[in-house]
Amino acid sequence: MSLNTPASVRSGSLPRHRFKFTVHSLLLVSGAHAVGAHSAEHVEFNPAFFADGAAGLQVNIAKFSQGNVVLPGSYRTDVHLNGQWIGRETLTFAAVEGQKAAQLCLERDALLRFGIDLDTVEQQPVEADKPPTPPFAHCADIATYLPGASSQFDSGETHLDLQVPQVYLARKARGYVDPQHWDGGINAAFVRYNANTFSTQAHGRSLSSNYLGLNTGLNLGDWHWRHNGNYSQSDTTSGYQSSATYVQRELSTLQSQLMVGEIYTPGELFDSVRLQGASLSSDDRMLPDSLTGFAPVVRGVAETNARVSMRQRGVLLDEVSVAPGPFALNDLFPTGYGGDLNVTITEADGRQREFIVPFAANANLLRPGYHRYSLSVGQLDEIGLRHPPTLMQATYQHGLSNLLTGYTGAVMGDDYQSQLLGAAFNTPLGALSFDLTHSYAHLPGHGSREGQSVQLRYSKNFADTGTHFALGAYRYSTEGFLSVGDAARVCDLAIDGLGLDRVWHLRDRMDISLNQSLGNGSVYLTGSSQNYWNRTNGNLTFTAGHSGTWKGFHYTLSAQRSRDLLSERVDKQVDFTLSLPLGNGARSPTLTTTAYRGDQSSGERVSLGGSLGERSELSYSVNASQAQGSGNATSADMKYQTNHGLLSAGYGQSNAYRSTSLGMTGGIVAHTGGVIFAPELGDTIGIVQAPDAQGARINGNHSAQVGKSGFAVVPHLTPYRQNVVELDAKDLSVDVELKTAAQHVAPRAGSVVKLQFETVSGQAFLITALREDGSPLPFGSDVFDEDGASVGIVGQGGKAFVRLSRTLGKLTVKWGSNTDAACRLHYDSGARSGADGPNRLRHLHADICQADVAIAVQQVPTREKGDANG
Repeated sequence: MSLNTPASVRSGSLPRHRFKFTVHSLLLVSGAHAVGAHSAEHVEFNPAFFADGAAGLQVNIAKFSQGNVVLPGSYRTDVHLNGQWIGRETLTFAAVEGQKAAQLCLERDALLRFGIDLDTVEQQPVEADKPPTPPFAHCADIATYLPGASSQFDSGETHLDLQVPQVYLARKARGYVDPQHWDGGINAAFVRYNANTFSTQAHGRSLSSNYLGLNTGLNLGDWHWRHNGNYSQSDTTSGYQSSATYVQRELSTLQSQLMVGEIYTPGELFDSVRLQGASLSSDDRMLPDSLTGFAPVVRGVAETNARVSMRQRGVLLDEVSVAPGPFALNDLFPTGYGGDLNVTITEADGRQREFIVPFAANANLLRPGYHRYSLSVGQLDEIGLRHPPTLMQATYQHGLSNLLTGYTGAVMGDDYQSQLLGAAFNTPLGALSFDLTHSYAHLPGHGSREGQSVQLRYSKNFADTGTHFALGAYRYSTEGFLSVGDAARVCDLAIDGLGLDRVWHLRDRMDISLNQSLGNGSVYLTGSSQNYWNRTNGNLTFTAGHSGTWKGFHYTLSAQRSRDLLSERVDKQVDFTLSLPLGNGARSPTLTTTAYRGDQSSGERVSLGGSLGERSELSYSVNASQAQGSGNATSADMKYQTNHGLLSAGYGQSNAYRSTSLGMTGGIVAHTGGVIFAPELGDTIGIVQAPDAQGARINGNHSAQVGKSGFAVVPHLTPYRQNVVELDAKDLSVDVELKTAAQHVAPRAGSVVKLQFETVSGQAFLITALREDGSPLPFGSDVFDEDGASVGIVGQGGKAFVRLSRTLGKLTVKWGSNTDAACRLHYDSGARSGADGPNRLRHLHADICQADVAIAVQQVPTREKGDANG
């Protein structure tokens, strides 16, 4: 059983000086037994094992017989039921006559929130040879009214562990957090930004572009305002473009989200479009993981320092600078649930390559009895529309059984309507869905068009063979069929008296996404094929590859094909990449060679990359390449992770071009406590407040760290799920003590939750002092300051770890109840000796601890109600 060592010591904040004062190391335990499920463990020790026992000195060790005495008061506590965190509650402990520790009081409503079914307890049959279970009493041992149950409370960690037999628990799905424990957060504003500049000189021309992407938010109560947009500037165009601006509110009773503003309709059944209006739709995140059922990864290969732009329905979603070689972008924030991504790679010499990444939802299977719905109303807000119509879209899906899910939907608007009916099947061969859509559109001056579209989707994960067929979809549409977006564009042309063939009518489309495990690697394929009624040529785009390892080498073979519908140009390219780590260390560099062959260019490239810094803050790569037509080229890229953002820079040159790029990404959060900078931000975030805990890291994240203001940002939290936020005290000053090192929270979607960690500040010293007879201070003695407050305890060797708020003063050491079982010592921290520094323990050799029978040690002040660590 450890003594009450400060939390900063327990959590390992003393990397060079570790002290753990243990009674077991010197005392013989003569007996131990639990005196109550909620109370502290009772332990008896043999005082003869004290070093001073032979001299007749008796240290009062009665305080150690109760290792975790709980005092009356209210505690804000993390509650765990059978090992699972279920929420954070304010618990009351009341004094009970005859008990040293206060008794936990559990109200009936609290037990119901915890998931304990008291009705089941009251309906249990009474056995003839056993007395009946006493009725519920909220300030009594839980075992008295829940047979077999127990509770254990740790006041130092504010942690309550309840053990309750399964028969008394209400049945809940795994991963479920009761909505009563969801945290709506505080009022706050935040900005996520991605800024970069790219410039190149090629063929006597200078080209440059600048980009600033913004994701901003403001939380006021239950309402969340969001705006996503970007400013882009190039030699030919410039301007700011908004992709979405809306306000959002959670409706937990409906398990739905309400959105008003620039919104996107769901793309699960119909094509996703942008509206100026409002929507109400189900939010599956409010359900546990066991009851819920996709943004794609953009892959490609850059030949030089290049710029990659990603658009969805003409809206620029993101733009990043990449180094030469293969890239995979998996951090998109796509708007809406569907809509292909148009990817453009702009090389340093000005060449551009374009391809499509298909993006659609998978088969629409739902669990039996569960339903999903959406309702959107507003004015169509697609780019380029001159006469936007007003429309309403509604969808509904319902799980009918384990094998069948039915779904339907309708779109109604100005001179347009469509209806959809479909079903999804859970078969041994995979998930299959089939639906039929009928559309009708009235075109001014051109009569009407009517048609049908049939769609088939399939997905399957073959665990035995390691094959993941993520998505296979096929759609066929008759010539008269128009989607809502196509109908709006055709109507635009009809109203303006222009030719209707300017809008291409899709005839058929096939999408595929396949991943196959193969030995130490995998094979992947993503592709899309599209054909049109009013165009001769179709479009075939695919990316295929194989990656694996062999004798320490990592290799990747990839092939890509894309076709530009406007220019009819077909691009094909094959790449082979081979990588070898130059060492076994975590920051050892890696040598990479690449050979590529394509319709536009061919060449070879070699690069050396790695990371530097204690936490790999700096990553770098240098490249040399030879390409047909452009000769030799060299380039260098660097990224540096700071507590405020991610900085990046790149440079490349050859006989044909010279390019540079600079970038920075990060986030800013403003709240009532001030402004905090963060290297990254998600949609649901946390703010840690730990006064004076500068240097403490969040969940081991080297870039999330408590600053001088005592605040830090937790960049990513999972909404409606249990999140554990821990402070790593490794880099914390020894002058600061964490009262608790971890907290649990279940935030609502889009919220900014505040987590307060209590700390105690004061200079930490390891005091070495002797009594007048030359003997060390008695082990286990209490140390009090001039105010009578306990500031430490004497450990092995007569050394006392104390935390002092004054530089000069007196300490009282007391080891018994008699007035002569104490001594007084003077200290002067200004004359201290030993190690010093913010993270190093100070040693203080104090004067002789003089005996004084007149010493009257004041009692330690009673902890205020609600202090969890008194």
